[in-house]
Amino acid sequence: MKEFNLDMLFKPKSIAIVGISPNKNRATLAYENLKEIGYTGKIYFVNAKYTEVHGQTCYPSIGSLPETIDSVYISIPSDHVLSTLKEASAKGAKGAVVISSGFGEGEGAGKEKSEELIQFATYNNLAVAGPNCLGLISSANHFSAYGFFFPEGLKKGNIGGVFQSGGLMHAIAGELGTRGAGISTLISSGNEMVVNSSHYIEYLANDPSTDVIMAFIEGIKDPDRFKRAAEIAFKNKKPIILVKVGKSEKAAQAAVAHTGSMTGSDKVIETMFKQKGIIRVSDVDELIETVLLFSNGARPNGNGVAITTTSGGEAGMYADLGEELGIRFTDFHETTQVKLKDVLPEFGALGNPLDTTGNAALDKRLYSACLNAIAEDDQVDLIAVSQMEITESALKNNKTTQVIVESIQDCYSKNKKPILLFTPNSGGADKKVGAMLREKGIPLLTGAIPTFKAIRNVIQYSQYIDRDEEKAQSKPLIKKNDILVNKTGVLTERESQMLLSEYGLKFPQKTLVNSAVEAAQTADKIGYPVVLKIESPDIPHKSDAGGVKLNLKSSKEVEKAYHDIMVSVSFKHPDAIINGVVVEEMVQDGVEVIAGAKVDPMFGPVVMVGSGGVLVELLQDVSLRLAPISHQDAREMIAETKLSKLLSGYRGKPEADQEALVDALVRLSHFAADHQAYLREVEINPLLVLPKGKGQRAVDGLIVLNSETKEKVNI
Repeated sequence: MKEFNLDMLFKPKSIAIVGISPNKNRATLAYENLKEIGYTGKIYFVNAKYTEVHGQTCYPSIGSLPETIDSVYISIPSDHVLSTLKEASAKGAKGAVVISSGFGEGEGAGKEKSEELIQFATYNNLAVAGPNCLGLISSANHFSAYGFFFPEGLKKGNIGGVFQSGGLMHAIAGELGTRGAGISTLISSGNEMVVNSSHYIEYLANDPSTDVIMAFIEGIKDPDRFKRAAEIAFKNKKPIILVKVGKSEKAAQAAVAHTGSMTGSDKVIETMFKQKGIIRVSDVDELIETVLLFSNGARPNGNGVAITTTSGGEAGMYADLGEELGIRFTDFHETTQVKLKDVLPEFGALGNPLDTTGNAALDKRLYSACLNAIAEDDQVDLIAVSQMEITESALKNNKTTQVIVESIQDCYSKNKKPILLFTPNSGGADKKVGAMLREKGIPLLTGAIPTFKAIRNVIQYSQYIDRDEEKAQSKPLIKKNDILVNKTGVLTERESQMLLSEYGLKFPQKTLVNSAVEAAQTADKIGYPVVLKIESPDIPHKSDAGGVKLNLKSSKEVEKAYHDIMVSVSFKHPDAIINGVVVEEMVQDGVEVIAGAKVDPMFGPVVMVGSGGVLVELLQDVSLRLAPISHQDAREMIAETKLSKLLSGYRGKPEADQEALVDALVRLSHFAADHQAYLREVEINPLLVLPKGKGQRAVDGLIVLNSETKEKVNI
């Protein structure tokens, strides 16, 4: 991974502005923004057309500057950008912000310029932001290289942001600013030809001025750095809240194993986000409300939510929304209910969401007592208060609004339990009131759905960072990096199982035979019932070809099954290479599971588990994780599927050996991680989880390797 000194982008001691003029162009805006933000470093003007601009000397070129520079801001035609970067680098610059467009995102007329720019910047360790961007703002360092008007309400704060959409960034930053939230750093990343979103997120994850990271990304150019950045952010307890577009991308190309169709690129990205504690939001509204809630320091200790409103209709609506969005409205403790009965009118119900009634909200003594009773309840971890009208006018003229706002402030001051105020309608809150409440530690959110999503996000993140994770991932007893050397294509089931058994996965007893008589003799030795399966590298899914016969209970049945298999396979796959037929111990009374792994081109090996058997593609009941995984990861994967119910003893069945499945998933994940250089995908379907204490048996197994032979490598 290429490293750049991003300090030269965010806190240089000197900068040259190339393209400045007496007119109100982007370079002039960048200069005015530098003055407004309080930059105290040296600023040089460069434009060969002028000797003086805005009362300051203007130099004909960067080479003619009297001193070295740390950074350069470039707003000139694209044909002159590379030569300007070369001059800046020769003058000592290690940071550059290129506003100029015309690089074609690496295609068409801009392709050659793009490649030259990338090569030069990479070779010379020049951190280039853009091209084709609005620039960046570092309020924390009183610096900007921003070629547009500052977002409304911009002030110093704890929110950092990276946006591949400059227009969205400007609008979102303005909304946050007018609602009282401050910015540490904002980056419009543009084409990301040199420095990309992963670099910026990593920088913000290490930045002491940033507590919350927001992002809008279209693609991930540097997956390894992105994962590292997410790990740093998690370690430093800085939530990453992002919009990632591209859910509708075409899935990965059809694969031989079922796992291929279940691990399309966006599913893998979603999995990576989940594993790294990244909060993926669906739209701008959810992004804004979630960022506001996090940046205000809300960190509930659990998932118990209490909501109050002055409308019974709203209470019912919130109950429905909470169930839909996965929010747990906790039951109030008996002592809390007693307190509420003492202060609420007789017709007030004591459910959660709680309708305090409009009468209670007209009396601050009653309403404050109600909020304090809820805040003192140990089963409540976060309080959300709903009020339709939160404006400056309402604070002056509406008694209910006055009582609610004052009571919330008193409750938070007394109890320090996370509490927020929200309006059920988007845009129903005055931004000035929001800024005022924010200063007192109380977030003001707008819109019931964005608010509920923000609450869900902050609770899930808090649970994630508080989770007792296993510090060390358990390793298999055997690790052999060379067992796939010189192998290609689709391995037979028997070959696949032999390789996976090296990692401790358990398989039924089996033997390859080449005649009906030999099959019957082998079955007699194994013991009945048995299974017969065709073995052919050209037939990965044997059942579809009539190549599997189950529950054979005698030598006669075995001989007949052998002949039936050979006839069916010869008819359906006349050109297939046939190694023979496998006689296998038949394992019964287990829960059918599909387990597998696939090597994603961006994020490497991904392991999956789900409900198995013949309905696997119909059910699509699977969970994914990046490999290797820990035992805790495996348990969480199982819990995310219907397997948890099946394994616990569904409909009178005996409880299954879930820990054996957990161990098998961990071992499979390490196999995939250790051999990712050779591997394309692995599938075990079904893997039978036997009754508790009896382990598991991987009944069917399939390994698909890369098409090209690879020599032994160290991974």
